[in-house]
Amino acid sequence: MPSTAAVRTGTVILDHELLELVSGLVCILRDGNVMFLNQAGIKMLGLTEATSAIDTPFVDFVESDYRFLVEAGWDLLAEEEFLPLKLHRTDGTLFEAEIRVRKIPSPDEMFMVEARDISKFVRSAEALREREERLQGVLASVAEGIITVNEQGLIESANPAVDRMFGHGAGKLIGKHIGVMMAETLRDDHNDRLVQYLGGAGKLMGRSVESMGRRQDGSIFPMEISVTELRHGKMRLFTGILRDISERKENEDRIKRLAHHDNLTGLPNRNLLNDRINHALARVRRHGGRMAVLYVDLDKFKPINDTLGHQAGDVVLREVAGRLTTCIRSSDTVSRVGGDEFVVVVEEINRPAEASMVARKIIDSLAVPVFYNEHPCTIGASIGIAIFPDDGNSMEDVCKAADVAMYRVKHSGRNAFCFYSENTEKTEIDFDGTLD
Repeated sequence: MPSTAAVRTGTVILDHELLELVSGLVCILRDGNVMFLNQAGIKMLGLTEATSAIDTPFVDFVESDYRFLVEAGWDLLAEEEFLPLKLHRTDGTLFEAEIRVRKIPSPDEMFMVEARDISKFVRSAEALREREERLQGVLASVAEGIITVNEQGLIESANPAVDRMFGHGAGKLIGKHIGVMMAETLRDDHNDRLVQYLGGAGKLMGRSVESMGRRQDGSIFPMEISVTELRHGKMRLFTGILRDISERKENEDRIKRLAHHDNLTGLPNRNLLNDRINHALARVRRHGGRMAVLYVDLDKFKPINDTLGHQAGDVVLREVAGRLTTCIRSSDTVSRVGGDEFVVVVEEINRPAEASMVARKIIDSLAVPVFYNEHPCTIGASIGIAIFPDDGNSMEDVCKAADVAMYRVKHSGRNAFCFYSENTEKTEIDFDGTLD
């Protein structure tokens, strides 16, 4: 029992003298552990003093068949007005109780639990029936799937959320092996974990794991599973709480994609480009050979934005991205690094002429106008090419060399390509076409 006259919860101070006036059990929990228990609660649980319960998980006083409700989360219980369950005293005797959970405003996960002994009210068959209906109502209303599985892996119970999540009719999963709910490639793994746990090895309880579920129609979806063990006489049962995390995974994938791809064209952005160039350089250093970096800057693009608007410019950029992709191999990379600037990485070339072939393909592909609202948008490309390791020993050197070569094309007539050369007088520009 705290020595002060109050229990401090962070933002709320509860006077324990007032809580002692309550005739039923009043318990303050932090992270699921008892931090205060009034005298009525001490008597109800068969304790001699409150210190025997302090820092004890409240779930220890809950009969095993009902623990999954607590382990599903105190937030879930706080949504219910009253919930019937069974508690046990320190001498092991069970009694029927009705609890009410309320969240306490606090930086910590704190809840106040009120409980009263309702044993005399549930001795009749009607009271027992109402209790079971209430329990089933709670199970039916939660969004998470809750199943009970025996030691053989057979499903003994499943709430409606499981039926909805996996697309089976009500009660259709009862008696079936848990494997029908798992992706085929993971069924053996889940079965092995259960066998190892029953044999005294392996970890199964007390943690959430991600897996892949299988719906009745064969479709696969990501899910999160947390398992707890129940004792039913001499039998061991397992309760699983299942959550469909498809939306969460989609959001994670979307965030990852936005971090590594250009939002307009869908091409790799500068971050992903740098990563791929570094990997390509590592492969060249390890196995020998060459790689080429092409800096592509669009010609006559600004007038399109100025005359037709940025929406027209966006249409042109998306079309250019698609055309550039058709000019390379699957092992190569096209990236958008600026407004109308693109970088092409051509891996594993034997001679520079292979890079010039890609440059010619790009210029030819952009020679066809892009139509926006029936208006032809004519563009071209100035392309600078640098070769590793001929033009530099690092990613920065090669990219800088390609950029220098591209600007030489810009200043010499555009719509052409050239290779980097330290001697500008020896720079040869290949004009494959001109812009009107």
